[in-house]
Amino acid sequence: MTNTVDIQNEQLKKGSHSTYKELFTRWYEPLCNYAFSIVRDMDEAEDIVQKMFCKLWDNRENINIRTSVKSYLYRAVHTDCISRVQRVKTRAEQNQHYSNVMPQVVNNTSERVKHKELESSISNAIGQLPPQCKKVFEMSRMQHLSYSEIAQELGISNNTVENHISKALKLLRANLKDFLMALLLLNILLN
Repeated sequence: MTNTVDIQNEQLKKGSHSTYKELFTRWYEPLCNYAFSIVRDMDEAEDIVQKMFCKLWDNRENINIRTSVKSYLYRAVHTDCISRVQRVKTRAEQNQHYSNVMPQVVNNTSERVKHKELESSISNAIGQLPPQCKKVFEMSRMQHLSYSEIAQELGISNNTVENHISKALKLLRANLKDFLMALLLLNILLN
């Protein structure tokens, strides 16, 4: 003996428009009310139910309803509502995070400008170093090589590497002294 669930399931799989229309007519409004009880927005509730019915029709050939049609439809709407609530919650959390971070971003803009100016000044100062001194300094500070690795690669002694680094730092301090002092005073005045 075949029950109503099996008959509706088979008719739906075969593309019966009358069965689909019957399900839609019978369950649309109750499902909208159920969805509204979860999402608390009737437009959202109707959107969820309409999309669920579209998915039901689009996937009709693969859907196998084993419980009552009512249970199947309510479970599908419930799942979609919970997903929607989670997305809204996540979006709200992201917006809250953004509103908390935004003042910091505005404050950080001036910091970034100062940072860019400092980077530019440092780059210019490094560019003014003698060629061998510059090469040793960049290998140490930018490539993060040890003194012995630099010495081995360039065929010089560790003491020579140390002398180049010491000379580079001394020249950089001298070239950046005015800029760093101004930056320090500006920070003190702004804070």
